[in-house]
Amino acid sequence: MKKKNKHIGLIIGKKKSLGVKKKNIRKILGRPSAEYAFIAAKYSLIDEVFVSTDCPVIKKIGRKYNANIIDRPKNLATPSSLTEDVLEHALKLIEKKFKNISTISLLMSNNPAIDVNKLNKAIKIVNKDQSLDSCFSVAKYN
Repeated sequence: MKKKNKHIGLIIGKKKSLGVKKKNIRKILGRPSAEYAFIAAKYSLIDEVFVSTDCPVIKKIGRKYNANIIDRPKNLATPSSLTEDVLEHALKLIEKKFKNISTISLLMSNNPAIDVNKLNKAIKIVNKDQSLDSCFSVAKYN
């Protein structure tokens, strides 16, 4: 029997923020902003959710949504830390758990406006067209 390829969701968010203090856990409509990424993942085509963070509040939210917690090392939670390094660290750990990964969707914990329909559409597009290696969304806000 062939194993089903997994659609992975990776939520990233660190504890400290220079620009907007506590932006990842600031309450928006009664929920911490990071929670919206977990809600989007829950109602999407994503099979398994991981969260890379050094923030106890985000970890607690992750546990509430049965996410796999990736403890982000201190060197990847500084203002000068690169997102690419965080993604590389997380990918190594995700690949230890799953070999049959079809897609990985990156969800930012400071974005409460994730459109589940567009997320699902992106997953389907990348899954269908094997010549694609990535897909990302762009939005213009006034």
